Amino acid sequence: MKFQVGDVVRYLNDVGGGTVQKIVNPSVVEIVDESGFSVPVHEKELILIERAETKDEAPKQESSILEKNEVVESESIEDEDIEGYENPHLFMAFVRNAKDSSLFELYLINDCNYHLLYVLSAENEDSMSRIGSGLLEANSKYLVKQISYDNLSKIEHLRCQAVFYKNKEYDLQKVVDVKVAVNPVKFYKPGVFVVNDFFDEDAYVLDVYDASALQYEKERETLRNVDSKQIADALKTKKDEEVRVVPPAKEDSIREIDLHIHELVDDTASMEASEMLDLQLKTFDRELMRAVSDGVEKIVFIHGVGNGILKAKIRGCLDRDYPQYFYQDASFQKYKFGATLVYLRKVYK
Repeated sequence: MKFQVGDVVRYLNDVGGGTVQKIVNPSVVEIVDESGFSVPVHEKELILIERAETKDEAPKQESSILEKNEVVESESIEDEDIEGYENPHLFMAFVRNAKDSSLFELYLINDCNYHLLYVLSAENEDSMSRIGSGLLEANSKYLVKQISYDNLSKIEHLRCQAVFYKNKEYDLQKVVDVKVAVNPVKFYKPGVFVVNDFFDEDAYVLDVYDASALQYEKERETLRNVDSKQIADALKTKKDEEVRVVPPAKEDSIREIDLHIHELVDDTASMEASEMLDLQLKTFDRELMRAVSDGVEKIVFIHGVGNGILKAKIRGCLDRDYPQYFYQDASFQKYKFGATLVYLRKVYK
């Protein structure tokens, strides 16, 4: 059923309702309740209570609705893609209710050129309860539900199951089934609700699914299981086939990577110590793989002296994931004890 501006509606699975004041897109309308609060709602979550027109005008309007439906369906056959947004990427976000600080608006954000069919559920031990489901169009966000803090504190995980598709030829994407842990303490912790790309107000944004990040992890795992001789052979093969020209490494080619947190991000005020350490280790892992791929002979990771945690983590990762590479303290004269030198062409005997 297609709604019109002025229609009186009620929520299908919740208490309350309001009047349609705007048609956002073919499947989403904006309603205003008795308190004057405007909310975008998927049409499948609403039922019609009263049409805006009189009974005498209803038959004529019904014909008009059918004609509009036909136009909308024909126009939606071809999607308009945005350059740079081809990798499926899904976020979940919480925004504080402007009138009641104990209420939080739960959004799903589809930040890619694919449409999304989703089911969002609350999961506790062995039980599941649906929070919302429906269609989330490409490069759009949708208010799924308003949830009180008391109800949030009773949820262990939010589980999102989804399928990405287009209304034209597209690359088949994996079916998404991810769980997000709910930590009630964070909802009133400073630095959690921050400036973001999706809302005018501060929001708590969670990265739920990123296809490009999963591909990166897959490539990283592959590199972990490849020894230095296999890498050298692969690079030589690519060069011989002129698929990719890799410049030969210089005799003493060396790369330097500074892992100090102020070199990686501009502002650390909203970051916890664990988040900073995680970013530094991910940067270490990424730059190590890049150096191997580029044929670099040596790489220096500057981690500083500090409390020694980052240094220990880096060397533990080298021992565990990259045992084929030899490492030692970098030049004391230049770095003191604040850097580790890794030989990418020297392996343990």
